[in-house]
Amino acid sequence: MAELPHLFRRTVEHVYLTDVGGTPLVHLSRRVGSDKDPDLIASMFSAVQNFMDDSFHSLGIGSVRSIELGDRHQVAFGRGHRLLLYVVYAGRESNRLEKRVIDQVRDLETRFASVLEEWDGDMDRVKGIGDYLAREWEIPVRPVESPPPLRELSPDVK
Repeated sequence: MAELPHLFRRTVEHVYLTDVGGTPLVHLSRRVGSDKDPDLIASMFSAVQNFMDDSFHSLGIGSVRSIELGDRHQVAFGRGHRLLLYVVYAGRESNRLEKRVIDQVRDLETRFASVLEEWDGDMDRVKGIGDYLAREWEIPVRPVESPPPLRELSPDVK
């Protein structure tokens, strides 16, 4: 089978999942580390989507499904009753991928309803959602890197 030209390929680079209030639940990435906090990025996407949805609803346009970042990156948005899903991908805009994101939010809310209804902020309870998303988007789950240990200060250092 011939490979599609680079122009037509789409590569999912990041998957962010937040609750409707913008609290980050899951971040998956093909990249090994970044100098940007993924929780901050997820919260920013949530704020942007909420602002744009509010603004465009008043104009009678409807919900924002995607935005373009630079020349080759897109962000597809999926909104449910409890969850917001953001998929950052490289390549041309894809209505099929946007629909997949929207459908996946519905699937997540159904599949993990009991976890989401009673979620108390314990991140261990949403681990299964991260594993599920990693399989669905074929992005490996990367362990969270812990910060380097702090050096103990000697008593005479102030």
